Amino acid sequence: MKTMSFLRRPRRSSLTFALVSALLLLACGEGMTAVTEAKQGTKVSSFELKSLDGRKLGPQSFAGKVVVIDFWATWCAPCHVQARILEPLHKEYKARGVQFLAANVGEEEAAVRKFLEKKPLPYPVLMDPGDVSAGLGVMALPAVIVIDKKGKVTFFQQGLADETTLRRALKQAGA
Repeated sequence: MKTMSFLRRPRRSSLTFALVSALLLLACGEGMTAVTEAKQGTKVSSFELKSLDGRKLGPQSFAGKVVVIDFWATWCAPCHVQARILEPLHKEYKARGVQFLAANVGEEEAAVRKFLEKKPLPYPVLMDPGDVSAGLGVMALPAVIVIDKKGKVTFFQQGLADETTLRRALKQAGA
């Protein structure tokens, strides 16, 4: 049986692949190096973001503690599910010295405040205009990063992270 030409997968030469890859690397520039920053075992560069209560906070604000950062947005339905997964963990691990942070990505402060009136979070909410999350390689929401007591990333997941996985990540981080 003869395969119709439009059903065949087009062949890509290795030269074409190399050229496309090189163009993507050039186009992404800084972003490509930042993606490696949030990989496991790497140290997170220091950053501070404005919290809704007016403080400037980041992982270095909690040196010596395990830090969980949840990158989210009000319009992101899976982010709401992630918050419900994180809340009981926060309650349990807070006594163990684990610091949870919620970093809203790219939204106006007024919209975030209005959302939180109906669905408050029990830990600090930070406002990320998008540069910190992009610098860490966050390309999808929600995204959860766990940083150990030495400031190294021990867990980085884009998309929903279930409770069992997060407990394992917290244990690995020393919580």
